[in-house]
Amino acid sequence: MDVLDRSELRRLIERPWFLRFGFAREELAHADTLGADRRLEFLTGRFAAKEALLKVLGVGFLQGVTPREICVEHGPHGAPVVHLRGRAAQLTPSSVSVSITHKENVVAAVALSLPSAADAAVESGRTVSTDAKEPANVSPPDINTTATLQQSTPGEQAPEITAFLRVRIGQEEAHYGGDLVDGARILRLFGDLVTEITVRTDGDEGLLAQYSDLRFTAPVKPGDYIEARGRLVRRTRLRRVVELQAHKVLSARPGAGESAGAVLDAPQLVCTAVATTVVPHRRAGTATTPHPVAEEA
Repeated sequence: MDVLDRSELRRLIERPWFLRFGFAREELAHADTLGADRRLEFLTGRFAAKEALLKVLGVGFLQGVTPREICVEHGPHGAPVVHLRGRAAQLTPSSVSVSITHKENVVAAVALSLPSAADAAVESGRTVSTDAKEPANVSPPDINTTATLQQSTPGEQAPEITAFLRVRIGQEEAHYGGDLVDGARILRLFGDLVTEITVRTDGDEGLLAQYSDLRFTAPVKPGDYIEARGRLVRRTRLRRVVELQAHKVLSARPGAGESAGAVLDAPQLVCTAVATTVVPHRRAGTATTPHPVAEEA
């Protein structure tokens, strides 16, 4: 969200350099058809929308994206429509939407990032897998790590980067009564996934800054096999945002025998989180994979 008073731009829009810096040609062409008061209101609204959109994209002014690379035009029914160009178009795989409102001298804009179909599937609890080479109906080893990097051709969306771990929980990891394993064990898996992704994208382990939307949804016990997946969903100049999920796929059955186990009919979600990690500026963009995700400014 961004809020501006029209007086903040009154003098700036009289300067040609600011108009070239702040607005796309289409916006300026439309502004030139308006009277002086309406022109000021229109350009202030567009500039507020650009600032709100830059917040959605995770960057600020003078961080590689200029406001004119964000064009806010009129749709068929008058609603604002966003077109991202140049470096701005590389910052997010999702579409964006914006709303602008005016009241006297105050202009406010709200921008939203709209999730893709894959994002919506993950949010609804369905696992979206991009690792087509993973064999089916094969007993997993104790530890299995893979990373998926899809091929892309010019004009296609930037390739998706994921990481995957399958690990068996040992008896020594029981921490609470009832042989329950503490949640920190799953977070260590998540940390390893985030580290692998940043090494692949930036050649650096990065520094894990925070977890958000952390939810534990099912207990974990010794003998369980846990599959954990991470997917790079957002990238800014110094930050990498990774969506994480852990599922139980095999479970111990102590009631059926000391060594009894079972394959679950469907993977059981045990934990989800979103991790934000920070990479050093000197290493940003030094990906070690042959097909890196397009770097944000």
